[in-house]
Amino acid sequence: MVDTMLQKLGFKKVINGAGHFTKYGGSCPHPRVVKAMADVSSHWVDMAALEVNAGKILSNLVGCEDGIVTSGAYASNVIAASTAVQMAKDRHASLATPRILIQRSHVTKYADAFRTCEVELKQIARSSQSESLSDHFDESTIAVAYVVNESDFEFSLAECVEACRNRGIPVLVDASVVDPAVRGIKEVLNYDPDLVAVSGGKGFNGPNSSGLLIGRRGPIALARSLSFPNYGPGRGMKVSKEEIVGLLIAVEMAAHEGDAVIDEWQKRVKQLQDSVAGIESVRTQVFFPWNLNFPQPIPRLVIYIDAPDGEAKAEKVRLALEKEEPPIWTRPLGDVSKDKNVIVIDVRTLGSTDVRLLGESLRLQLRKVLLSAPSKSKGR
Repeated sequence: MVDTMLQKLGFKKVINGAGHFTKYGGSCPHPRVVKAMADVSSHWVDMAALEVNAGKILSNLVGCEDGIVTSGAYASNVIAASTAVQMAKDRHASLATPRILIQRSHVTKYADAFRTCEVELKQIARSSQSESLSDHFDESTIAVAYVVNESDFEFSLAECVEACRNRGIPVLVDASVVDPAVRGIKEVLNYDPDLVAVSGGKGFNGPNSSGLLIGRRGPIALARSLSFPNYGPGRGMKVSKEEIVGLLIAVEMAAHEGDAVIDEWQKRVKQLQDSVAGIESVRTQVFFPWNLNFPQPIPRLVIYIDAPDGEAKAEKVRLALEKEEPPIWTRPLGDVSKDKNVIVIDVRTLGSTDVRLLGESLRLQLRKVLLSAPSKSKGR
């Protein structure tokens, strides 16, 4: 019956060399996570107590003062912004037009999450190293949002925290992309921001529709009061008991795994490099770490086609890979290299068999496009 439904829904095997994208399913949780979710599904629980206890467990695992499980990093940012509004109300601040400051380079497609409870985003840009973030504050400023992303010249997280402490307003950090997740979280927490949003899928590979909001004890307690199962702006952002338990198991596994996963990623990259070695007009480069404003130890393999019409040839290879059986997805262009004569691979979402099949297909399709001498793919 399950197989029939999966067939009706169009489920099929895919080799995902693109990475942890929500639109691709976000995560493939470990069997331990899936089992824990199934085990708890037959129990009734006090959801409010479950969230309080989750905060205690998160404190032990990642080093935050407290935390809650949410329905995703986007929801965490919504709840964080709502918490900033409530904190301003508690200070009896003027809320005619509450504004959250955000650096222009931090305005991603997820920035709308901060526009909640009639909050406006005030975009700023640093013009000189001597400039102070405090110069951009006014009576309407209720928080500063800081996003872990591909920024260059900016106010650092340390400067944001210091300016906000002096003003008595919170710093809201969107750290959804950190990976390995526990390591990345601890690096952010070293700066003592008030609220930090993290994806429960992506680096943790927990339930895709889950996330974390962690940080300082006071702001988290207030955030919890505004979130499901309580009545507040976060009421509709429900998270199930299965997702809470599943994500905590995933966090526990990640905490015990440490940085060993980085070595495994590097091995997968090397295997793929070897698979395309010796093909004329093809060269590879490993981008490591991923140079965000918080550099992440994530390797990305970039395969260049240094030939006439290299851009068109690379596009032809990418499309051919998508038509393979099983289909092979590669990473969208732009977040690692600005070149377009490339095929970019994110190895974090690949298993050992996936790496082998991807390597064979890469070699096959590159040879077809560049040499017009297709070689047979092994193991198909």
